[in-house]
Amino acid sequence: MKRKNKLPKNFDTKTLAINHIGSKGEGVSSLHTEFNYKEKQYNFFIPFSLPNETIIARPTHFSSEGIRAEIIEIKESSIDRIDPQCKHFFKCGGCTLQHWKFNNYKNWKFKKVSIPILKLSSNTYVKPIMISSLKSRRHAKFMAKKIEATTIVGFNEYRTNFITKINECIILDEQLVKLINNLEKPLNNLLQIGETIRIHANLLDNGIDLLIDGLEKVPFSQFTELNKTLLQNNVIRFNRKSNDKTTDLLFITTNTSLSNKLFSSTVYPTPGGFLQATIEGENAIVNNTINALENINKSKLICELFSGCGTITIPLLLKKYKIHAFEINHETLEAINIAAKKYGLSNNVVTKNRNLKTTPLNPEELTKYDAIIIDPPRSGAHLQFSNIATSKVPIVVSISCNINTFIRDSKSLIENNYVLKWVQPIDQFLFSSHVELVGLFEIRKCD
Repeated sequence: MKRKNKLPKNFDTKTLAINHIGSKGEGVSSLHTEFNYKEKQYNFFIPFSLPNETIIARPTHFSSEGIRAEIIEIKESSIDRIDPQCKHFFKCGGCTLQHWKFNNYKNWKFKKVSIPILKLSSNTYVKPIMISSLKSRRHAKFMAKKIEATTIVGFNEYRTNFITKINECIILDEQLVKLINNLEKPLNNLLQIGETIRIHANLLDNGIDLLIDGLEKVPFSQFTELNKTLLQNNVIRFNRKSNDKTTDLLFITTNTSLSNKLFSSTVYPTPGGFLQATIEGENAIVNNTINALENINKSKLICELFSGCGTITIPLLLKKYKIHAFEINHETLEAINIAAKKYGLSNNVVTKNRNLKTTPLNPEELTKYDAIIIDPPRSGAHLQFSNIATSKVPIVVSISCNINTFIRDSKSLIENNYVLKWVQPIDQFLFSSHVELVGLFEIRKCD
């Protein structure tokens, strides 16, 4: 919601009938009432409520989109309401829909993708949604803050900056949960009261790759206790990022690599580097990308935009495709070069450093490619898609973690004679509103 204005604690409660779950995973109710001296129909957004429930809710925030509220009492409960599996649910901001029967949740997430896709392109085939397993998440960003004499390690509470301590999690791999539980004591000796740090953890082949964003004023000599704890919790590489974005290596115990058994590929992620949340999600993305390119001759040239460290690049190189990979980060491009060299495929890939948000490839640069793979951040890449649309490259594989920016960016292609053949939804963000997409666009052939 945009420009939220916080309301006083004593604001009048409202009795609301929940109609449906909105795009952000909140119950939605519509009520004609007076609010801020204006009488009209308002949309209310209430976390942790479900369709067909009647609740008493207190408005908390107001914006141009509607009114956010919190549950005070459930007067009539939905038959589809269940007890959440995690004791931190309702407080931790990682999940929002554990209290809903799984089939209802699954259908809602599929419709979250299929309805706007079919509205955009009615002949598109939306494949059945693929869902990652519990305890499969290998990538996590969590927080630590010292409050008086105690340090709390965990995740932000739902829609707040407060941190809730995490003792268990049904989403994260158990190794990451164990690490979170053991960090409080050593961090407490390093943090100043009121200080907050961000912690990035990636589960790799042999252990955990850890990056702490902060603690730049702490000398290396004071990390002894923390280092010992990390080693006991299977951390194999530990880096610290400072405010100036420089990264210091504090220790490394072994080669840091990430293998994909399904594609017999290995990449070498940078500290804190982006990875798909689950290996199942990564496999689904790569499989669908390979399927999208099945009619491309291996001698043809593929352009990969926002390539990251090569989790898609390397499997494609092993399929003997030739690739130009573009990315803003020098270190991730070097990771691709290292992996390509290992497989004797350096001649099949060219890595190019470029800020695609500010300096997208223009249509003239794109015309030499036979296919484009693009995997932008959550905000999308509107300028880059506009240039792709006028380039007339025959095949475009679009990967996105945001249905709204996917729809926005896809319009540029569809308005320029591209056909959206199919979309694969991938749920690797269980019990949240987020969903991954892979879509295949083909240039419409002239009659």
